[in-house]
Amino acid sequence: YMLFDVRHPQMGAEVRWVNDAANIDEWNSKIDDNTSFLFGELPSNPGQTFFDISAVAEVAHSHKIPLIIDSTIATPALLRPFEHGADIVIHSVTKTMTSSGFGIAGAVIAKKGLYYKSVPWEGQQDYAAYLKLLPNRDFGPNLSPFHAILTLNDLRTLRSKIDYLSRSAMKVAQFLAMHPAVEKVEYLGLPEHPLHELASKYMWLVDSEYDDVYHMKVNRYGHLLSFLVKGGHTKARKVLDGLKRIWRSTDLGRIKSIANIPTISTHQQQGEESRQEAGIPPNLIRLCVGAEHPDDIIGDLEQALDKI
Repeated sequence: YMLFDVRHPQMGAEVRWVNDAANIDEWNSKIDDNTSFLFGELPSNPGQTFFDISAVAEVAHSHKIPLIIDSTIATPALLRPFEHGADIVIHSVTKTMTSSGFGIAGAVIAKKGLYYKSVPWEGQQDYAAYLKLLPNRDFGPNLSPFHAILTLNDLRTLRSKIDYLSRSAMKVAQFLAMHPAVEKVEYLGLPEHPLHELASKYMWLVDSEYDDVYHMKVNRYGHLLSFLVKGGHTKARKVLDGLKRIWRSTDLGRIKSIANIPTISTHQQQGEESRQEAGIPPNLIRLCVGAEHPDDIIGDLEQALDKI
């Protein structure tokens, strides 16, 4: 929100939001001759929205502009946007890829040969190399060696971690969907989610068909979910404050489970009207499922929910 609704306009850029990302016609309607790129977060945080990457990529390329995908929540272990037409992929590596929660890092990965009008001529043949030189080398926001070591250490076990965390998240989501105090669960892995089929087209555990356990391609939907507590914000706050094992914090992607209420923390600055447009009501709790046994996570949620 701060980047697109505040910082970019301060620099003279107009940002146009797509309200229904699954509606390809709406993407088309937002584009004119001055549009520089299309951008999307998959899956979105915290609302768990999704869109057809290949279809949106076709829209972008028909207008000779790149498609940028923020794939932080899925990680490369579950989603490969380049295979479906994306031109640039970004990650907050601080999140799931550095699951210890101690490293601070980000990544920009770009296809070579981005011959688009919005790409500076220095970066058209190799945009990643251009970023290394101008913004990083010349302006200084480089990753420190210490944080690089922390990130590399956590990356070695990314695939096995995201597999386990995704399976745990599915169990937690199924529990929440059945609890009488829960109004709604947003998790793409649930078959009843309206975007489940679309997400299933793209989200696969990498190399699962070569795995000695699975021997086939298997869907995984990540470890982030959200749920709405019946009774509004007051009840949701009581549930959050009642958690004992799940850590209350504003970050996500750690090896331990983390929960927060976005309207009073991560998305507080967004404002009520903008949060409503983004589908973030005051009774929504965001939960990033960690590596604890899923029964322990469910037990903590159950005792907190049973208090309201």
